[in-house]
Amino acid sequence: MGVRYRGVLFDLFGTLVHFDVERLPRLALDGQRLRTTVGGLEHLLAEWVPGVPLATFARALFTVSEEMARARAYDHVELPSRERFRRALERVGCDDDRLAEGAVSLSRAHLELIATATAFPAAHAALLASLIGRYRLGVVSNFDDTAAAYGILLRHRIAGALDTIVISEALGLRKPHPALVRVGVRGLGLEPAEVLFVGDTFAEDVAAASAAGVDAAWIAGPAADVPPGAPPPRFVIRTLPEIAGILGSE
Repeated sequence: MGVRYRGVLFDLFGTLVHFDVERLPRLALDGQRLRTTVGGLEHLLAEWVPGVPLATFARALFTVSEEMARARAYDHVELPSRERFRRALERVGCDDDRLAEGAVSLSRAHLELIATATAFPAAHAALLASLIGRYRLGVVSNFDDTAAAYGILLRHRIAGALDTIVISEALGLRKPHPALVRVGVRGLGLEPAEVLFVGDTFAEDVAAASAAGVDAAWIAGPAADVPPGAPPPRFVIRTLPEIAGILGSE
């Protein structure tokens, strides 16, 4: 049987690149030692809200993050990272005329720490290199800062292999909304039936691909199961390099 797919869309985090939380700074909060970017923001925070303890800001940021996550679970609207920091700064008393710049400053530092905690496994790099020229390739990612996502793709020398890049913050919507996958398919210049979407989350990646009429390969954890009543993905795999066998068998 000849090759069916002409293009592959990848999720970014947890799929193409991995995130190593152990690379993040530590933060002592309420008797716990957490790994979080907030642990690296203390000196910068003092510039925008002098006298506010880092733990106080961390609690505000975590609360805002939870509120935003609950909202986007319903409307699938992606708000930028700087908005999350703006709301947190507002809650800890940052002056109104300093809110916007302070939010950008803290957000950029946070995102740089995120970037330094990413890794691009050698096996993933080898897979991507093997697909260049044979398939049209793209990334479709939920991430709240487009520039930072591009920076991560450049950091790991992934961007040059891609024909299209779709980041939720730029679009204003996030997976499982199918708009992201549809935009990715159009960016490849292909039809939905010609594209395979590869991702590690069922509720976001598989659901978005299914709603967009695109086959999905789900990188499932050892104990992961398809939720009851949900349509299964076309393929279930354990590691990203397994898609080479899928593509070779079509």
